[in-house]
Amino acid sequence: MLDASRAVVVAQNLLDKVNGPEYKKDVQDEYAELRKEYYASQKDKSFVPLAKIRAKKLKTDWSKMQIVKPSFLGTKTFVKYDLNKLLDFIDWDPFFQSW
Repeated sequence: MLDASRAVVVAQNLLDKVNGPEYKKDVQDEYAELRKEYYASQKDKSFVPLAKIRAKKLKTDWSKMQIVKPSFLGTKTFVKYDLNKLLDFIDWDPFFQSW
Protein backbone atom coordinates (compact mmCIF):
# COMPACT_ATOMS: atom_id res chain seq x y z
CA MET A 1 0.00 0.00 0.00
CA LEU A 2 1.62 3.24 -1.11
CA ASP A 3 -0.69 5.55 0.77
CA ALA A 4 -2.02 5.12 4.32
CA SER A 5 -5.21 6.96 3.36
CA ARG A 6 -6.20 3.86 1.34
CA ALA A 7 -6.38 1.84 4.56
CA VAL A 8 -9.95 3.03 5.23
CA VAL A 9 -11.13 1.91 1.78
CA VAL A 10 -9.37 -1.45 2.16
CA ALA A 11 -10.90 -1.99 5.60
CA GLN A 12 -14.35 -1.13 4.27
CA ASN A 13 -13.95 -3.56 1.37
CA LEU A 14 -12.78 -6.34 3.67
CA LEU A 15 -15.70 -5.83 6.07
CA ASP A 16 -18.32 -5.55 3.32
CA LYS A 17 -20.51 -8.66 3.62
CA VAL A 18 -21.63 -8.55 -0.03
CA ASN A 19 -18.44 -7.54 -1.88
CA GLY A 20 -15.86 -8.58 0.75
CA PRO A 21 -15.29 -12.15 -0.46
CA GLU A 22 -14.84 -10.99 -4.07
CA TYR A 23 -12.43 -8.25 -2.94
CA LYS A 24 -10.37 -10.79 -0.97
CA LYS A 25 -10.26 -13.08 -3.99
CA ASP A 26 -9.10 -10.19 -6.22
CA VAL A 27 -6.30 -9.36 -3.78
CA GLN A 28 -5.26 -13.03 -3.57
CA ASP A 29 -5.21 -13.26 -7.38
CA GLU A 30 -3.19 -10.05 -7.66
CA TYR A 31 -0.59 -11.29 -5.18
CA ALA A 32 -0.44 -14.71 -6.86
CA GLU A 33 0.34 -12.97 -10.16
CA LEU A 34 3.00 -10.77 -8.52
CA ARG A 35 4.55 -13.86 -6.92
CA LYS A 36 4.55 -15.69 -10.25
CA GLU A 37 6.23 -12.75 -12.03
CA TYR A 38 8.83 -12.44 -9.27
CA TYR A 39 9.80 -16.11 -9.39
CA ALA A 40 9.92 -16.00 -13.19
CA SER A 41 12.36 -13.09 -12.98
CA GLN A 42 14.61 -15.14 -10.66
CA LYS A 43 15.05 -18.08 -13.08
CA ASP A 44 17.78 -16.45 -15.14
CA LYS A 45 19.87 -15.43 -12.15
CA SER A 46 22.82 -17.55 -11.16
CA PHE A 47 23.61 -17.85 -7.49
CA VAL A 48 26.97 -18.70 -5.95
CA PRO A 49 26.96 -21.46 -3.31
CA LEU A 50 27.28 -20.18 0.26
CA ALA A 51 30.36 -22.35 0.92
CA LYS A 52 32.19 -20.71 -1.99
CA ILE A 53 31.30 -17.24 -0.71
CA ARG A 54 32.51 -18.10 2.80
CA ALA A 55 35.79 -19.40 1.37
CA LYS A 56 36.43 -15.95 -0.12
CA LYS A 57 35.72 -13.99 3.06
CA LEU A 58 38.03 -11.20 4.17
CA LYS A 59 40.90 -12.52 6.26
CA THR A 60 42.48 -9.94 8.53
CA ASP A 61 45.29 -10.41 11.02
CA TRP A 62 44.43 -7.77 13.61
CA SER A 63 47.70 -8.39 15.47
CA LYS A 64 49.56 -6.87 12.49
CA MET A 65 47.27 -3.83 12.18
CA GLN A 66 48.32 -0.52 13.66
CA ILE A 67 45.18 1.13 14.97
CA VAL A 68 45.52 4.86 15.64
CA LYS A 69 43.73 6.30 18.66
CA PRO A 70 41.44 9.23 17.73
CA SER A 71 42.36 12.70 18.95
CA PHE A 72 39.20 12.83 21.08
CA LEU A 73 36.35 10.55 22.13
CA GLY A 74 32.74 11.56 22.64
CA THR A 75 30.68 14.48 21.39
CA LYS A 76 32.25 17.64 20.05
CA THR A 77 30.28 20.89 20.21
CA PHE A 78 30.87 23.67 17.71
CA VAL A 79 29.96 26.97 19.30
CA LYS A 80 29.07 29.88 17.00
CA TYR A 81 29.67 27.86 13.81
CA ASP A 82 28.22 29.31 10.61
CA LEU A 83 25.76 26.64 9.41
CA ASN A 84 25.77 28.14 5.92
CA LYS A 85 29.16 26.46 5.46
CA LEU A 86 27.39 23.09 5.66
CA LEU A 87 24.69 23.74 3.04
CA ASP A 88 26.73 22.34 0.14
CA PHE A 89 27.17 19.05 2.03
CA ILE A 90 23.51 18.40 2.92
CA ASP A 91 21.55 15.90 0.82
CA TRP A 92 18.01 17.25 0.99
CA ASP A 93 16.42 14.35 -0.98
CA PRO A 94 15.51 12.20 2.07
CA PHE A 95 13.96 15.23 3.75
CA PHE A 96 11.78 16.10 0.75
CA GLN A 97 10.86 12.46 0.09
CA SER A 98 9.52 12.05 3.62
CA TRP A 99 7.90 15.47 3.65
